[in-house]
Amino acid sequence: MIQLLTPHPVLMVESGERVMLAADLHLGMEYELAKQGINIPYQWNRMLDEMTARLEEYRPDRLILVGDVKHGVPATSFQEKREIPHFFNTLLEAVEHIDVTRGNHDANIQNYLPEEVTLHTSKGVIIGDGFTAAVLHGHAWPPPEMMSVDAVIMAHNHPTVMLNTPLGIRMSQRAWIRGKCEPEALCKAFLAQENVKVEEDALKEFRDHFMVTPGNPEIIIMPMFNDMLGGLPVNQEAPKSLLGPLFRTEAVNMEDFDAYLLDGTYVGKVGFLRKRLESYT
Repeated sequence: MIQLLTPHPVLMVESGERVMLAADLHLGMEYELAKQGINIPYQWNRMLDEMTARLEEYRPDRLILVGDVKHGVPATSFQEKREIPHFFNTLLEAVEHIDVTRGNHDANIQNYLPEEVTLHTSKGVIIGDGFTAAVLHGHAWPPPEMMSVDAVIMAHNHPTVMLNTPLGIRMSQRAWIRGKCEPEALCKAFLAQENVKVEEDALKEFRDHFMVTPGNPEIIIMPMFNDMLGGLPVNQEAPKSLLGPLFRTEAVNMEDFDAYLLDGTYVGKVGFLRKRLESYT
């Protein structure tokens, strides 16, 4: 079972254990901005306090950070080298198990994580007993096993929705994006990565090639935990502008996905929101 922990940008997967997920912290962002002459307040304590508060409120058995824990890429700033160990050691006082799925900003993060933290590759990790979920950042091609789970939870896009106010002012709000895809299209995309030409039944060829029985998992795209990050308005950007190989191949049609604000408000399907926004231009 998946529960969005409104009004916070975290969710809980309950299946054998309680696993809390958060994504896109981008710790150390202020240092990178300072090098460009942009000064913002120190963010580490605020982010740590917010994460600790969520752990104390929901008491999960495990915390998974779904990529882009740090910001500096390709280099790691002195601030990140100093603060990442302290950040995780403090979190470990509130939760026994912590996992990190590597994101595109997480180069060399293994050098700064406490040994109690489990680091997974960019292909992510599958969790759950009965109800299963594949958890990955989303910048790299996922493993074919994701087709056999109940839900695929990813991040990377920093999804927001662009809304019009009654005064005609546009505002961007962090959002959860979730929906189901056409299994055949996903199977064809996976097979194309292997240079396998689909002759007839994509589902059968996927099963025969990968030895994985394809299902129809729900895809959930997480909002960024760090509210100072820029977001990608999914109803304003062209579908091909979305980040990650699943979207670039057009195997996932997000127009039929549902969008929810952090407080749980359902604002409509992405395609509907796109048309509403275009009607004001």
